[in-house]
Amino acid sequence: MVPGDFYGAFMLAIRSKSQKWYFVASVTMISLAVSWLVTSLTAPEGLTRASLVPSTLAPLLIAPLASYWAACRLLEIHILNEKLLHLAAHDQMTSLYSRDHFFRLIAGLGSEFQGSFLLADIDRFKSINDTHGHQAGDEVIRFVASVLKDGVQPGGIAARFGGEEFVACLPDVPLTAAAETAEAIRRTIGARPLSVGAEGLLCTVSIGLGYHDGSRPVEAVLRDADEALYAAKNGGRNQVQPAFTG
Repeated sequence: MVPGDFYGAFMLAIRSKSQKWYFVASVTMISLAVSWLVTSLTAPEGLTRASLVPSTLAPLLIAPLASYWAACRLLEIHILNEKLLHLAAHDQMTSLYSRDHFFRLIAGLGSEFQGSFLLADIDRFKSINDTHGHQAGDEVIRFVASVLKDGVQPGGIAARFGGEEFVACLPDVPLTAAAETAEAIRRTIGARPLSVGAEGLLCTVSIGLGYHDGSRPVEAVLRDADEALYAAKNGGRNQVQPAFTG
């Protein structure tokens, strides 16, 4: 590793306040060592007591201030990068994973993983918006997202798929157990009225399930879950429907 790469790696490692002070101390010590080395090589009499004072004072005065300023700026950049990564990976309204990040996480499980997928859609959502307003609709979306996120734990991956539709993956969970989880989510959502103005608003969801056994692409399993979701909608809504895989 060349010195520039080493210095760059040092700077990229600043991810906390404690690391910031470690960086300041390290840069100061390195600056002292370099100053003494340069003095010993360039001074006519080498590093003597007389030359030791200026070669020590200069880096002690300059290096801590310069490295502290640089460390503060780098820590700010790291915090901003973390915020940007979080924003890119999460839906801003619900704090669930975004659709794109959901698929990145699923891809990270490998093509042969086994587990269940859940697609949920809020019933008659347009009617909620038309009757109670879009602010109430947003509250319903956040409420359903919160119940879904809690309901698929531990180990589940939940995301907002778009609009009033949500998706979740339950790795290593068979379809029968996933159906029980989905049913618990459905019951919880349907049993909690939301305060909208002077009245309570009850909402329901329809849920379709699919199972990934590693033999087919995830997209095919999600199509199964989507067909099951529409079967639940056509069957009267507010129900859980596993996919029929034949």
